[in-house]
Amino acid sequence: VIGSGIGTVTNQFADGNMPAGSVLQTLHAESTSTVNSTSSSYADTGFNLSITPSSTSNNILIQFEFTTYMFGNNDDTEVGSAYKFVRDSTDIKAFEDSGGYTTKVERSANNYWEAFRTNLTHLDSPSTTSAVNYKLQFARKLGGQLTIKGVTKIILMEIAG
Repeated sequence: VIGSGIGTVTNQFADGNMPAGSVLQTLHAESTSTVNSTSSSYADTGFNLSITPSSTSNNILIQFEFTTYMFGNNDDTEVGSAYKFVRDSTDIKAFEDSGGYTTKVERSANNYWEAFRTNLTHLDSPSTTSAVNYKLQFARKLGGQLTIKGVTKIILMEIAG
């Protein structure tokens, strides 16, 4: 803007001029895919999203929201699951208690499904300006089968550092 007594305003809102804690970009994806696991080892869910940070000092706020279904058969008295976030090929956050579980439930019926809406959040410092891919992995820790189905939401926000 140029005018009498006003001066020139240039690029006030560039990412580098935003104060620490400002949200610089937000990416969002949704999926209605269903994924199943009967393995106690971590596996990819197929839910992932990439973002390119604008500065090496910025952070990425990661949020995955989904519905977990856990099935226990006649032999299972408990059902349990665990989740973790992976950046490219590096584990960055395991959501596990001291027993290795994110969710663990004692059940009272045979051949029974337990359902939980799950929301996992983590603040990551990737220290790069190259594209990074964040993905969700899961493992069945107890019980017969672990399923994620319904709407899965992924949100990535770049936060000024």
